[in-house]
Amino acid sequence: MVRVDDIAAEHRVAGVRHRVEAVVDIDAPLATVWQVMADGDRYGEWNPFVVRMRGRLAVGERLTLSVRMGWMPARVGEYVEHVDPPDTDGQARLIYRLTGLGPLLGAVRARRIQRLSALGDGATRYTSIELFGGWMSALIPVAAVRRGTQAHAEALSRRARSLANASAQAQ
Repeated sequence: MVRVDDIAAEHRVAGVRHRVEAVVDIDAPLATVWQVMADGDRYGEWNPFVVRMRGRLAVGERLTLSVRMGWMPARVGEYVEHVDPPDTDGQARLIYRLTGLGPLLGAVRARRIQRLSALGDGATRYTSIELFGGWMSALIPVAAVRRGTQAHAEALSRRARSLANASAQAQ
């Protein structure tokens, strides 16, 4: 299995100009956090940054993300590189990269690495790393991406906690 850090290191060598990272500890089990993260049709109910994710989470599949960065809504094509659902080691990963004319021309490259790690006591750490490179990457609104990535992480935490609490109360 290719590890997240290996992909980050490889991309850094290829000339990463910007790196955006968000980390949040979530008081919910890994399986619940993964369920929220993988349900792109419901992103609009809780996610202020990626308001919709269309497509199948499977290696080689294409995703269309509807992203909201302040006043700049955008639709972005992505290619799924890795989908590692929760495993017995308490890890899960989702990695995708930008598709379209920009990457084809070498103008802009982008990769998003999302990792879940079980912390014990039913908690999960969510890490999101976005890497940008290419000669046009200087035009990427990094501050807006940083705010959006952090807002996504915090909203994921709230949504997963809410579902975990509802599940505990139902039992």
